[in-house]
Amino acid sequence: MYGLINEAMRRHVVETAGPAAWSAVASRAGSSQSFAALHYYDDDVTYALVGAASEVLDRPADELLRGFGRYWSTTVGPESYGDILGATGTDVVSVLHNLDEMHARLQSLYPDLRPPSFDVVAGDDGTLDVHYRSEREGLAPFVVGLLEGLGELYGTPVTVSRDEAASGPHYEHFRLVPAVVEPA
Repeated sequence: MYGLINEAMRRHVVETAGPAAWSAVASRAGSSQSFAALHYYDDDVTYALVGAASEVLDRPADELLRGFGRYWSTTVGPESYGDILGATGTDVVSVLHNLDEMHARLQSLYPDLRPPSFDVVAGDDGTLDVHYRSEREGLAPFVVGLLEGLGELYGTPVTVSRDEAASGPHYEHFRLVPAVVEPA
């Protein structure tokens, strides 16, 4: 993964637990304290950081990944890729439908990018089925947080559930239920 992922994780840990916590995470993971955003790092570095953060912060890795996904959607994405994100849509549904297009645009900046793929199907009842494909395993909690964060970012809170029976290696199926917001 590109260093921007690991650097965003560093920021998130520092903001939520402090610089000493990050120093302990990096030390336990056997990694550097900071990362060059445009440098490609082996995925094992990121997975080691998540495992170390789980140990240092005494929180389950799934919980940390979910929080990091939210942080990515609500903070890192808008700060770093606001123009690209804005070009994909102005609401959570249009952005979700255009995630693959957004990743295609990002590949011009990050030539080694190996992005996931998202397919979104709208249900008649207002739900959204999100089909996520990635060569990377174990990131379902990150995607849940990412989807929740997008709902938060666009003012449409969503409840996200993972359909474990329909999920498998390199594939996850999520259902989003947008909250009904009463007019003011």
